[in-house]
Amino acid sequence: MKGIIAKIADSYGLNSLHKEYSKSDQFYFDEDEVFKLNSDYNKFYAKPSLPVIHFQGSKLENGDAKGTLKFLSEINNGDSNINSIFHYNMCTDKENSTSIILVHGWRASQLNRLESVFLDSFIEKKYNIYSYVLPFHMERCPNISLYSGEYFFSANVSRTLKSVQQSISDIRALIRYIKEKRKDKIIIIGLSLGGLISNLLCEVEEDINLLISLFYANDLSFTAFETEAGKFIKEDFIENDFDINILRNSWSIINPSLKKPVIDLDKILLVSGIYDKYVLNEDTDKLWINWDKPKRYLYECGHSGIVLSKSRIKYDVLKFIDERGDL
Repeated sequence: MKGIIAKIADSYGLNSLHKEYSKSDQFYFDEDEVFKLNSDYNKFYAKPSLPVIHFQGSKLENGDAKGTLKFLSEINNGDSNINSIFHYNMCTDKENSTSIILVHGWRASQLNRLESVFLDSFIEKKYNIYSYVLPFHMERCPNISLYSGEYFFSANVSRTLKSVQQSISDIRALIRYIKEKRKDKIIIIGLSLGGLISNLLCEVEEDINLLISLFYANDLSFTAFETEAGKFIKEDFIENDFDINILRNSWSIINPSLKKPVIDLDKILLVSGIYDKYVLNEDTDKLWINWDKPKRYLYECGHSGIVLSKSRIKYDVLKFIDERGDL
């Protein structure tokens, strides 16, 4: 019964997702540019400089602060993405605390998925919470975009690479700021595409105390060609005679299952849904196995588990954090 409910929920979600799609062919491939982006791993994931952050917000009745912070992104990826953007809830009266960075999923039009699960609990624990806005999503959408996330993951091979690169750079810049200015411990929680970004982060960033990756994507070439979620992207590739093998090579530098974490396995929690129709177990298993099998929960749900299994996710994640209180 759980499997039937999960599949119905995911099918409904995918049907809603595909009501909005790119009306023009997004395909673009510059072989020299893609080769250059893939040629130097350390340059692609270079450690960013300490950012100059501009806070826009207000004090709450309890003395905490809430608002938006911005700083210049170090990756050139379109006019709408010049500024890195995070929404924050900060406990201003407590130093050397814990900072949570939440990374939403593809095509999110608001930050409600992760915040609805965790925000109240994290505020109660006096954590500082930063919700990252991925490139080409929400207020980082260009005016010509038809929907949030249209230009992040698409058949534009170079732009997808740069969008992932920019996400890693933006979040690492904030991590550097938090570590140098506040001395906080850092917990990363990513969902779906945000899970992929989070997984890549822990392969290059040592200043992560805990990683929690929920219903994470893995190989985006697999997502594009083999899943229902990527069907319109696949159409663009097929119409341009661009096959999955070329794409897999082109996006190898953003495939987290090809590298290892630089943080201890005990600091990693992976969560997947057995009946997920957005990201398939065939792909997510590759990461778990290549990472030498860190702690993982397999729920009897689909991608919609972030809503339907909300209480269990909240319980398991909070327990994982509390059990590692010293981080």
